[in-house]
Formats: sequence, structure tokens, C-alpha cells
Amino acid sequence: MTYLSLSGLTRQSIYMIRRSFFLILLIFFSLLATACTKRVIGPRLYLDNDFYWAIGQKETTVDDALDLDYQHLEKLEYKNIRYIPGVGNEGKFVWLKINFTLPDELKGDDLSMLIPYLHFAEELYLNGEYIDDYGVIGEGAEDPDVQEAGLIAHLFDFPENFLNQEGENTILIRLLALGNSCITPGVYIGLRDDCWATSDIMTFWRSRIYIFLEGFMLCVFIFFLMIFIAYRKDRIYFYLSFLSLISMFFFSGFFGGDLPWVGFHGGFSYLFYYKFTKCFCFFALEYTFSLFIFDFLQMKHTIAERLIRCTWLAITLTACLAAPNYYTLIKISHLVIWISAVDVTIAIGMIGINLFRGQRRERAIMLLIALAPFLLCVNADFVIKTFFNNITIPYLSMFGWEISIIICFLYFSTQYNRVAIRLEYLNKNLKDEVNEQTRKLRDVNKKLETERDIANKDMHMAALVQQKFFHAPDQKFKAWDYAVCYEPFSEVSGDLFNFYYDESNLQGVSIFDASGHGVAASLITMLSENVIRNVYEESKKKQKPLSEVLSDLNKGLIEAKGDVDNFLTGVLLNLKDKKNGDCTVEIADAGHPYPLLYQSETKQVIEIQPPIGLESYGPIGVAGIDTRYTDFSFEMKKGDILVLFTDGLTEQMNENREEFGKENIGKILTEYSRKNADVILQNILASLDQHTGQEMRTDDVTVIILKRK
Repeated sequence: MTYLSLSGLTRQSIYMIRRSFFLILLIFFSLLATACTKRVIGPRLYLDNDFYWAIGQKETTVDDALDLDYQHLEKLEYKNIRYIPGVGNEGKFVWLKINFTLPDELKGDDLSMLIPYLHFAEELYLNGEYIDDYGVIGEGAEDPDVQEAGLIAHLFDFPENFLNQEGENTILIRLLALGNSCITPGVYIGLRDDCWATSDIMTFWRSRIYIFLEGFMLCVFIFFLMIFIAYRKDRIYFYLSFLSLISMFFFSGFFGGDLPWVGFHGGFSYLFYYKFTKCFCFFALEYTFSLFIFDFLQMKHTIAERLIRCTWLAITLTACLAAPNYYTLIKISHLVIWISAVDVTIAIGMIGINLFRGQRRERAIMLLIALAPFLLCVNADFVIKTFFNNITIPYLSMFGWEISIIICFLYFSTQYNRVAIRLEYLNKNLKDEVNEQTRKLRDVNKKLETERDIANKDMHMAALVQQKFFHAPDQKFKAWDYAVCYEPFSEVSGDLFNFYYDESNLQGVSIFDASGHGVAASLITMLSENVIRNVYEESKKKQKPLSEVLSDLNKGLIEAKGDVDNFLTGVLLNLKDKKNGDCTVEIADAGHPYPLLYQSETKQVIEIQPPIGLESYGPIGVAGIDTRYTDFSFEMKKGDILVLFTDGLTEQMNENREEFGKENIGKILTEYSRKNADVILQNILASLDQHTGQEMRTDDVTVIILKRK
């Protein structure tokens, strides 16, 4: 799926933000309207300054609690009980005591007591009588069946006959002070209708409001899952689908106490459900969120990065799921949450870095727009919970995350809609477009066929011309049996050779190889042939050694071809018959593969190289480089065989990337030394075909066999 251009992204992002905020504001004001319905508030007895505390034991009963040494609880706020000396967060049993007398306006009626927030779990007694409990205290912090009360407001009903209408009343609260234990301000006793209504409002905003987010997350999950099924190659949709699904389970942890299949209601234990929603889902969210950012920015993960992330996820999940009780789980999670936050910080930091990189800037801007509400709300929650110690305000991060998901949902919905419109257009206009494209292809193919026919004719003509230049002589020479193979890689060749003779006397042979292939190389061969012949004939008249012939040839070719890059390698031979029937061969090499000589007397194959101490190097036709050509001579006797060849023979590879090499040529010379030159040549070519098998040749092949008779 293609992404928008920067200008299109900006306009569309602004449009999506407007739509998302309009939707959020609509929901917010709808909820606000229901929350702000005018209701009658009755008389209230506030108890914030009447709390006293004392540390008890697990065995302390309500009767024993009356005799404990109580101290005044100075302030009601978030984490206040945790910071009482000797309490901490390890699950101590703390008793809270409130003494009060009823004002006249509350006498003679059933009353209720409202505590906006009390953590972790508690039991409440009025005048020694058990009233109600929130959460499960169990046997203490290490009991796996303990259950926190959650974020809901705590409401206790006081029947009229339990209350001392004229005298003093005593409330005792047995509290399991585990984690960030506290009691928040706003505690009061009032008429039941007033307390119940206030409790419902508080519980809704702090806990049950997240139920609304569940339905939306389910829809987003299904939407992105369906897109991922249609576009499997794009993992972004899978990440968004999985993030929505995990978020849905994570949000359910905020009202888990109300679910009929969790905790003391039956079904899953609260500890297991807490591990799954608040731990497993949290760390899975962090892991998937980081992957989504990196994948959206098209940043590749190294194997080491993936291994570190997967290992850390496995460690955190295993540690949390293996925790035997709620207390151990709290200690583990507090540690690993901060470490996991580092990974998220790194992923978010990548967004900031890529804002200044042109290649990924557009995606980074989109992510910054989408995540801005979430990041702002996270910081707001941190300030509210840390510096203002206020736990009664809902977690804004959850709503910020929802807004971010909405922005992503709108963005990718728009992208999907554009693709759907394009597909609909193609379905309606497919036939016309296919016909138009077919017509264009037909015209292009016709033009290409015409150009190909012209090129083939030109190539065929070039091949005919080249064959006129380079072919074996149509005659026999005294004391020599010879055979020639001239096989171009394409229709034309970059190799060239020639025989120099006077009637039936063979005087010299040359073989050259032009760099490159095809038409360019073939043109160089035909240009070079004229230069080579002129230089060679001139040197014969002046009795020049072959080393000077190659030097003159180098100068002549550089001047003739100008700026053309191609060059030549080659070998020149002068042949001089001796009276005893032997032949003296004068040779000069210009960067070409050395010839092979089979000696009939020793039955050995040797490579004809310059004697030790004589340097010979450099190709022909390259301006500005140092060259040195050396000539020397060797003898050929009756039965000796000389093989000249280009590197297209020896460097041809088989399917195992092994070259044909000179060893195979030597074996054939030894085995067929008594045969004529043509038989020897045919066996070399047959061995080459067997070596290459199904592999295509990659260079021109030229071979000259000279056998002394």
C-alpha cells in the first residue's frame, strides 16, 4: 500500500485529527451530560479528619483492635498508608478507626458510608458488627487468593438499628496494606440515595468507563485483521490488529472485579487474570508497539536486536506468570516495567531522529501526530499521580491511547478506502485499460521486431564480412599439417587470426583477442587486421624482430582506434625451415595465453614462455601504460604439435565453476599425438563440450593446431 506525499499527509492528517476530536468530544459531552444531571444532595457527615491508625497482626480480631494504640492519620491522599512508619508495601495488616456521633439531620434513617478510594483490600465493622468488604484479604500478602478492590468507590450500608442514634459510633476497618496502600479524601456518611448515586458516578468514571473502549477496540481489531488477511505482506496491519486486541484485554483489568468469571465470582482466579491483563498484555503491548514503530518507519531489525527483544519479552512474561502470589508479582512488575520503558523510549526516540531524515520524514510525522495524544496523556498521568498524589482521576493514558488508535484507524481506513476506490475503478474500466495497454504493447512489439530484424541483418552482414577477413587458408603448406577452429560467442567474434605465407611456404601465424564481445569487439578486430597486416609486412622487409613488430603494432592501433576503449592481446610467430627438416619458431607475446607445445621425442607437453630474466608484459592498443614485448625462439621437430588459442577455450567453466584449463589440452595432445591436426582439434572441442555440459559459453573460442610433418 502506498503512503501519502508530505503535503497530502499533512492535509489528510489535519482532517483526520478534526474528525477524531469531533468524535471524542461528542462522546465526552454525551457522558458529561449524563454525569451532570441535577440531583438532590442530602446532608453529609465528612470524616476526613477523624481517621486513626494502628498496626495489627493477621490474628487480630475486631475486639482486639479496640485496644490497639492508635495514632491520628494526618492526611488522606494517594500512598499515605504505605508511607506510615512500619507499614511499607509488603502487606501489613493496618486497622483504621473512626469515632463519630450522628448529627440530627441523619438520625432515624438507614445511612451509607462512601470512601472514594481505598487500597488494597479491606473489611469494615460498625460498632463491632461486620458490614461489608472490598477485595479479598485472605491470609495475607503471600496468599494467592488475595484480590485488590480495584478503582471503584467503596460503599458501605449502615442499617438504622446498627447505629447509635444518640451516643458515639465506632468504625473499624481492617486493611491489607499491600502495594501503594492508601485512603483518599472525601469520605463521608450520608443518606443512602445520595451515597449510592455518588458511588455510581465515581465508579463509572474510574472503572466502568473503560468498557466503552472495549467495543471500539474490538471493531478496530476486526478491521485491521481483515486488512491484514487481504494484504499479508504488510505486517503493519497485523501489529495494529494485535495492539487493539491486547489493549482490549488490558483495559478489562480496570474493571476485572465486576466480571462474573473473575476472582471470588468464580472462574479464573484474580491473580491469574491480573497476570494476564496487567502484566502479559502490558509487556506484549510494549513489544508490539516497538515493532510497529520500527516497521512503520521501515527500519530493519538486526538479528541481535530481535534476539534481545524476544529474550527480554520471554524473561518478563515468564517471571510475571511464574509469580506465586500477588505480593511477589508486585515486586517483579515494578522492576521490569521501568526496564521495558527503556525499549519504548528508544522506539519513540527513533521517531524524533527520523523527523530530520528525508527518506522517512513523512512516516515519522504521521507517527508523531498519531502518538501525540498518548504521549501527552502519559506525562499528565505521571504528574497527577506522582506530584499531586491523586488516584481518583481516571487514567488519562488510556484515553490518549484510544485517541492514538483512532487516528491510526482513520489514517489506514482512508488508505484502504483509496485502494478500494482504485480497485472499483479498475473493475469498471479494466477492459478498456487492458485493450489500450494491449494496443500499446502490440505497437511496441512491432517496433521492436522491426528494429530486431534490422539488427539481425546488420549482424549477419558483419559476420559475413568478418568471415571474409578471418578464415583458414584454402591450401596445404610444406612440412605442416594444420587445423583451425573459429567459433564466435555471438554471431560476430572478438578474436582474429591470420596465416602469412608465400605460395606453399608458411612463414608466420598470428592470433589476437579483442576485449569485450559482440559488435564493438568485432569492429576492433577488422580495424586491427588491416593495421596488423601492414605492420607485419613492413617488418618482414626490414628484418625487424617480433618484439619491435608488436611495439609498432601498439602505436599503430592506438592511433587508428582513437578514444575507443577496446584493446588486444595476442601472439606473433615467424617460422623458418632448417635444412634438416626442423623449424625454428620465433615468438613474441602481448599479454596473451602462452601456446602449448607437444614434443614428440620426450612425449611431454610444455608451455612456451619467455626465458627467465626476459620480461614481457602489456596488451596492445592502450595509451598511457608501460609495455614491454620480448621475442625468443624454440625448435619444432617432426611430430611436434603447437597449439595456439584464446582464453575463451581455457577459461570456459562447467556447472561447478571449474575452468577447462590447459591440462585437458595437454592430455589430448599426448593421447592423439599420432593423429592429424584436424582429429586433434575435434577431440579438444569435444572435450570442451563435455566439460561445459549444459552451461552456455561466455566467450569466443579460437584454436590453431600446427603439427610439424
